[in-house]
Amino acid sequence: MRIALIHHSDDLSNDYAAYLAALLDEIATSKEYVIKDYDHVVNARESIKEENVLLHIVIPANSSFSLKYWYSYKLARILKKYRMDKTLCLYGVCTSSNIDQILVVPDMALLRPQKGMLLWQQFATSKMKESLQLAASVLTYSATAAEAVRAVTNIEKKINVIPYTAPEIFVPMEWHNKLYVKSRYAQNKEYFIAILPDNNEAVFVDLLKAYSKFKKWQQSGMKLILLPKEEGFSKAIEQKLDTYKYREDVSLVNDADKKDVADLIAAAYALLHPAMNDADLWPMIIALQCNTPVITTNQESLNEYGGEAAVYVAEKDPEAFGDKLNQLYKEEEQKTKMVEAAALQTANYKQQDFTEQLWQLLTQQQ
Repeated sequence: MRIALIHHSDDLSNDYAAYLAALLDEIATSKEYVIKDYDHVVNARESIKEENVLLHIVIPANSSFSLKYWYSYKLARILKKYRMDKTLCLYGVCTSSNIDQILVVPDMALLRPQKGMLLWQQFATSKMKESLQLAASVLTYSATAAEAVRAVTNIEKKINVIPYTAPEIFVPMEWHNKLYVKSRYAQNKEYFIAILPDNNEAVFVDLLKAYSKFKKWQQSGMKLILLPKEEGFSKAIEQKLDTYKYREDVSLVNDADKKDVADLIAAAYALLHPAMNDADLWPMIIALQCNTPVITTNQESLNEYGGEAAVYVAEKDPEAFGDKLNQLYKEEEQKTKMVEAAALQTANYKQQDFTEQLWQLLTQQQ
């Protein structure tokens, strides 16, 4: 079978698309599929002779004209030329092709217009009803999101849920190994940890405000370690930290590899996750698999994933977030229960199981 994946260029906002693509690359390789990049095929003037192919097509998405051109015209021609059997539309928009298409809804916010949407999100929202009609099936990240899709359409078709899952490198850590991580990164102190956007100063400042409230009330040696979501924190964020009252207790770790990240998450007192939206789930799922408690904002899918392993802040307010840090620090029994709950929750999110389900969804005949 020939399967195409539709990506957007120069975009780091769609975590779910990146997650699904990574899962598919891994399992396609194990199934002896050939993985190809459309741009390379074109530039090298290659033909596609193999029958079992996973083709990544990255389209320019920096203007409304480009989005309309590719989804309404260009992609259909490419899919026909290379005899694709199925397409995974990772950005919430179906092409004009008549082959089987699986529509990915990467954020349930795309179901209705919202303020502050990125260009691709606005385009996906404007095309959502049409895309739901064209799609052979729909794929999304949570049961909550699936219900939201059902609520806006009367179309009788299968809505599939492939949740975020964590790689096996994210595992709980024995206490003596935690001591080593603390000695390496936190001067032998307990620490909170957070994974933040590289250049979102507002989120960074709000988290520091919450941590300030904690430090004011507890007067503890608890540290705060911050990891960048992508490559590294911006200069602007580093400069803001330079003027912060408790800067000596905050560390920006820009150079951590995947093993370092796993160790830091597993040894942390708790993950602080001021979620950007309902689909901002990746940090939570890796923390749960490490049996690390989570403090996060109150979003429906976050509640679904976290259950009793998380503390939920009702408002996106740094003062309220700081209150939850104090609460968790003071109530050791609650933290113990959250660790136990994390182990139970993560049993529902095994990556191998859902990778196989995703593969079956793509390769089954409609």
